[in-house]
Amino acid sequence: MAKTRLGDADYRRLLTLRTGLRRFLRWSEERAHEAGLTPAQHQLLLAVRGHQGTQPPTIGDVAESLLLRHHSAVELVDRAEAAGLVERRRDPSDGRVVRLELTRTGRAALERLSSLHLEELRRLAESFRPLWEGITVPTAGTDDGSQPEVRVGHVLAPPSGGGTRVLVDPTWPRGLRREQAPIDRWLPEVAPSAAIRRLDDGTPQAFASFARRYREELRAQSGALLEELRLLAHSGGLVLLTASHDLERSGASVLAGELRAGRPPRTRARTPAR
Repeated sequence: MAKTRLGDADYRRLLTLRTGLRRFLRWSEERAHEAGLTPAQHQLLLAVRGHQGTQPPTIGDVAESLLLRHHSAVELVDRAEAAGLVERRRDPSDGRVVRLELTRTGRAALERLSSLHLEELRRLAESFRPLWEGITVPTAGTDDGSQPEVRVGHVLAPPSGGGTRVLVDPTWPRGLRREQAPIDRWLPEVAPSAAIRRLDDGTPQAFASFARRYREELRAQSGALLEELRLLAHSGGLVLLTASHDLERSGASVLAGELRAGRPPRTRARTPAR
């Protein structure tokens, strides 16, 4: 099994993602309290309403969905029933089975909370997507070539780890002599257009919009170049170089995520001569 390679950017990305998830959960708990529910009751209402069976769920179904012991689920249902949120009903075809349904009060509370949560998730989606896509950890080449090795590095950092080094910035770094640069190839054609670069003003929201538009541009205009870069990634590794000091929030990072998410190429490429 190939040994994974984790860099500073990977740990920062994971930290940012986990912090964002914890903040969302805290936000969710606050909205539940504002609606007069406990977070556990909110989860219970979701478990009842979102049950995928053809019949309303039993307490056992709810316990499994919420990862609770049966007696803990019973206590939760008891409190929710006393609050007028759920009600127990006998299964008409088997009187031994008790099923749970939402009351009118429970349905109204859940609908309000769900609308708020979906709106918040839509707001967070674009800022989370670049982090989520970047979670794929590059590994050393596998026998079947199904996992490309794509890394992002600063153009002035000393080479390490091997792989074809491709500069993907739109302009050549100032002060760097081409004949001495440890760069195998320069592909300004895959860099984001000037209009898209202007979208990134340094804020997470702006970067999310930049990343989304850049991915759309890559898919629309750079299919052949993306395939060529995937071939290089599968044939010995690929290092995308940029002059940006924030590697995690750079065009090269977005491009790396796009390359990792693509289908494996059918053939392998030879490393281009400098």
